[in-house]
Amino acid sequence: MPNTKPTVKQRRRKPRVTITDTGGQATLGQFLRYLSSDFTDKGYEPAWPPDVFAVAASVLEKSGAYIELVSNWPPGPKSKRKTMKAWVKANRKLANKWRDATVRSRRPPREVITWWKHLLEHQDMRLDQIYKDRGVCDVLLQLCAAADEASMGAGIPNRKGTKLESFQLEVRKHFANQDKIGSTLCKTIDRSKLCVLPKLHAPQSGMTIRSLSHHLALCPTGDVDTRWIEVPSQRDEHCLNLLLIPWPEITTPKHFQMSEGTRVDMPSAYGFFTYGRPAQPPDKVCSLAMDLFHNAQDLVGRVHGVILPELALDPPEYSCLRDAIIEEDAFLLCGVRQPGSGKDPGRNFLSIDLPYLPSKFSKGYRIHYDQPKHHRWLLDKRQIVQYGLGGALDLRRSWWEWMRLERRELRFFALHPWLTLCALVCEDLARQDPVAEIVRAVGPNLVFALLMDGPQLAERWSARYATVFADDPGSSVLTLTSIGMAELSRPPHVKLTSRVVGLWKDAHTGDPVPIELPKGADAILLSLNAQHKEEWTADGRSDLGAAGVPILGGIHPVSRTKHMAPTATRDPPK
Repeated sequence: MPNTKPTVKQRRRKPRVTITDTGGQATLGQFLRYLSSDFTDKGYEPAWPPDVFAVAASVLEKSGAYIELVSNWPPGPKSKRKTMKAWVKANRKLANKWRDATVRSRRPPREVITWWKHLLEHQDMRLDQIYKDRGVCDVLLQLCAAADEASMGAGIPNRKGTKLESFQLEVRKHFANQDKIGSTLCKTIDRSKLCVLPKLHAPQSGMTIRSLSHHLALCPTGDVDTRWIEVPSQRDEHCLNLLLIPWPEITTPKHFQMSEGTRVDMPSAYGFFTYGRPAQPPDKVCSLAMDLFHNAQDLVGRVHGVILPELALDPPEYSCLRDAIIEEDAFLLCGVRQPGSGKDPGRNFLSIDLPYLPSKFSKGYRIHYDQPKHHRWLLDKRQIVQYGLGGALDLRRSWWEWMRLERRELRFFALHPWLTLCALVCEDLARQDPVAEIVRAVGPNLVFALLMDGPQLAERWSARYATVFADDPGSSVLTLTSIGMAELSRPPHVKLTSRVVGLWKDAHTGDPVPIELPKGADAILLSLNAQHKEEWTADGRSDLGAAGVPILGGIHPVSRTKHMAPTATRDPPK
């Protein structure tokens, strides 16, 4: 009689999952194995909430099944269905059990394990057919909501004096270990396949996958290196005072030059231009900026940050100013230009330095990041005329900015419970890819756009795109250009130049607010206040008023010698 006892190798082999013929369409099982082979392993248990959220939200999005949420919710048979209030309460209780089990290395709640097994029982279902099976839809939506609720506070600093929970500490440790590979909250899923980041705003209009979560963002992956940096402050701040220095003060057509040293053979209708101005002694630049900083302090007391527009400083100037600003326990955000050499293009990027855990014991310790501009500026005939550049650039051609294109990066900085910010450079605000989707998914409280542009009027392009982020997901947006570029801009049929160097837009003010630099002023002190507004997901869950909305609290002109008279101060709109 032959020996039928399985060998050791056979016993270790994973059971084969039978997939029916789907006519070439992807199935749920195939997608799970694409994300991670662990997911279809018989012994796998869904312990880490962000991984489960990534699976559930991505399947809901790919299948379109999340739409079922608005037509038949809460889940369950009609005869046994809970009220919405009861379902939200039960979901929050379950999420707390899951969160506690995660940090104690215990098995996830029974309901989570049951839902996961239900998915594995339907591995042969085509993704595009999931919306037809109410049971599978309910399981996906339940997993998505519970995982989101269990991840509350992930990546977000607590208020001063409030101890971080064990789950938050685990998230902070997880991000710290990803410093060289890019940030994601997932542990089982490689970030090249899916990326999950903390989230600040849920859109309150429309219906997309972003409408299903408060705390976790399903982000597209691709060519953007996305980092999450938590920079907790030791102070509880109800406001943010920002000094806007719109340099350079003078820009002339001579600063724009045709580039003769390119390695690219261009069609005759196109060329490359460079922007540059004479270098100044870094210590002189720093001294002028610090005079403005100290005068701004005389106005409002503490100044939290200093912001300069695109291409405002060169690296030596920035380094000098950075050291002085960090010593004042403030952050510096600035557009930096690095001239090219020979046939090598220059660099156009933003630099940001933030004091880390500032106190009398750690003053001067800082976090530094550079972020390159992702899209070259194209100067066409209309813009050449608008900026009066015909003496430097040929009107018959369109001119590309001769700058190095580098790996695309996006940085999010979590400073306070109500404040996570990111910054973009000029064209990155206007182009809808590749970073706009990520910004909308995360919903940072505040977005800075550093520009080399004309006056920031409400009818211009920057106001349109700022409004997009204010509407969805609800971010507040500040744009800033230089006074030199604003005054150089003279569109046809416009007799007077404008000194509107910035523009503010949030989700509650209404129309965009132009920020003007009055005659005799050299900078602007902008006060932003923290406002909290309750937001809701499409499944009926409240964030309990946690969503922070920076709103305009004051605009003050600042001069080098002394701050201007109070009568020149402009109040924000009500």
